[in-house]
Amino acid sequence: MEKPKIDFLSALTEDIVAYILSLTSPRDVCRSSAISKEFKSVADSDAVWDRFLLRSDHRWILSRKVSPLDFSSKKQTYFQLAGRHVLLDGGKLSFALDKASGKKCFMLGARELAIMWGSVPEYWKWISLPQSRFSEVAELVRVCWFSIIGKIEAQLLSPQTTYVAYLVFNLRGSCTGFASLPLKAYARFVVEIGDGDGNEDEDEINNVVYLTLQPFGPCYSVPEGQPPQQRMDDWMEIELGEFFNGRGDTGEVEIRLMEIDRLNWKSGIIVEGIELRPKVDSSIK
Repeated sequence: MEKPKIDFLSALTEDIVAYILSLTSPRDVCRSSAISKEFKSVADSDAVWDRFLLRSDHRWILSRKVSPLDFSSKKQTYFQLAGRHVLLDGGKLSFALDKASGKKCFMLGARELAIMWGSVPEYWKWISLPQSRFSEVAELVRVCWFSIIGKIEAQLLSPQTTYVAYLVFNLRGSCTGFASLPLKAYARFVVEIGDGDGNEDEDEINNVVYLTLQPFGPCYSVPEGQPPQQRMDDWMEIELGEFFNGRGDTGEVEIRLMEIDRLNWKSGIIVEGIELRPKVDSSIK
């Protein structure tokens, strides 16, 4: 005699299903909605999405935002934060959630960066552009010593996460000095110890990057280092480095892009900011 099939899913209470779903990822929760009407009801519930939001310290984030968000449910709040960056701290910092994982993303606006000679009008000027999320971006007039540094508290970022730092920028048609020019970049974790002296992470990664592509022989290519990539928001980005945020120490992450060797005159780059995003696992579809 054939044994009757047991429907284990129907035997679970909504609270148990909600708890199980909250241990997965936002992507998995959305996929689970197709299992049944009952699963869809739980997958859309505040009980599940509130747990994802708590991991992102969303109450702290919402207390620092520039403009209010319009939401009626925890799921709607999550996808508003995952769908676009919201401005924080007077508009110098922006925040979003990675839609698939729920991990935190930040962009340090140009006004939040330490730009060498950035306050000298003869070298840099501050302009407004409609395609920028920030009220001001920095345009390079003319310098030979090029250095941009961004810093963020490590505790603001998602723990146990590998982050990648990107410079978000554009180039004027009259841009000069960057063709075939290698720039040094790094992202490093600095830990505060004792009397506050910084201890640089031994895993500091140094990269060679190019902000513009020029022909090196018969075709357009880069002899070494990372080339820039076009973004969907009409900006370009270049990977500066990556780091693992997992130790929970009090300290900060420092990201830097510089050219202090050749010291040729450079002009025409527009800097929107430095963005930090969780590293994408290419094996996950």
